[in-house]
Amino acid sequence: AECPEFIQMRKQDQPLPLINDPIEEINIGTEESPKILQIGTSLSAEERKELIDFLKKHQEAFAWTYEDMPGLDTKLVEHRLPLKLECKPIKQKLRKLDPRLDGQVKEGLEDLLKARFIRTIDYPEWLANIVVVPKKNGKIRLCIDFRDLNKATPKDDYPLPNIDLLVDSTAGHAMFSFMDGYSGYNQIKLAAQDQAKTSFTTPWGTFCYTVMPFGLKNAGATYQRAMAAIFHDQMHQIMDAYVDDLLIKSKTRENHINILSQVFDRLLQYKLRLNPQKCVFGVESGKLLGFMVSEKGIEMDPSKAKAIIEMSPPTNLKELRSLQGRIQSIRRFISNLAMRCEPFNHLLRKGVKFEWGHECQASFEKIKKYLLCPPILKPPILGEPLLLYITVNDSACGGFLAQYEEG
Repeated sequence: AECPEFIQMRKQDQPLPLINDPIEEINIGTEESPKILQIGTSLSAEERKELIDFLKKHQEAFAWTYEDMPGLDTKLVEHRLPLKLECKPIKQKLRKLDPRLDGQVKEGLEDLLKARFIRTIDYPEWLANIVVVPKKNGKIRLCIDFRDLNKATPKDDYPLPNIDLLVDSTAGHAMFSFMDGYSGYNQIKLAAQDQAKTSFTTPWGTFCYTVMPFGLKNAGATYQRAMAAIFHDQMHQIMDAYVDDLLIKSKTRENHINILSQVFDRLLQYKLRLNPQKCVFGVESGKLLGFMVSEKGIEMDPSKAKAIIEMSPPTNLKELRSLQGRIQSIRRFISNLAMRCEPFNHLLRKGVKFEWGHECQASFEKIKKYLLCPPILKPPILGEPLLLYITVNDSACGGFLAQYEEG
């Protein structure tokens, strides 16, 4: 599974989850102080009114600014930074910043100070540097180079959810709401005795974090532990959480508001706040961890199929491994995968010269054609018999489970 820290970094540039359904914006605030949310347009007039009334009633669950985010109670969770006994503090030397970015960097620091996410610190033992990451909109994101601190931190083995099982349990539901925690990791406090370890240097002084920042080695595990503590009896039943991605699911449309109410009660109880710009409510399908889920079942992310269909034939081993990586990410949708890929898998064997011949190209074209109309995977019908299909030839074997469906 992809590292949750990388998922977090990439997500910050994505304003909304990928939704198949058309969506509309609604204002649950006032004309003078608008508060915009997104809902599905497939709702009936009655469903739409009920959902809007519910969201207006639960405005407190959203953070529109940093000031709306009280943070999770430290009795529930706080992030700790234990260190390996053999590791000593490291101070990085101040790196030069692009002078053209000075204004934006200083403004970003001021925002973090105002939100009380960071504080000034004197005589720190650990010291890291700022890393300025440009955004597509011309703005910047401030990151910290925590590589030295991460090397000195033992791994937290708290497990993240199995993505395949999570996606499987979601398919077949009638209605979904996709939600995202506001400023994700920053809602968790950093233990007071560990704050100094996150110190970083800037041309305007040295600072350290008071909340859990992005980029720390075990941040994803700490957040997942918090989600399990908050939603322990709801997860895998009416909702799922993968780090700060929250999915609410209902078997019937009529029950969706009731299920939302149960989850929102828990959000308010523990003061976990949502990001209104990254939430969509009352839709029939959407993207979950790289898969499209709906009442029909699990579908391949169209962008993944398109990337392979538009690929040129590999000209070297590096390009072939890239192709294989893309195919493996959607392997559950491709029947007889081992046999389909055997002609060019052979090229990866030790001592085999790379020659992309007619057989390899023919196999590649068949995979592309297959991806033009990939299957929809459906959850099994409980109580109905399962059929096991097996295919074997000289170079590979494979199988899949199926069920007959009336109609």
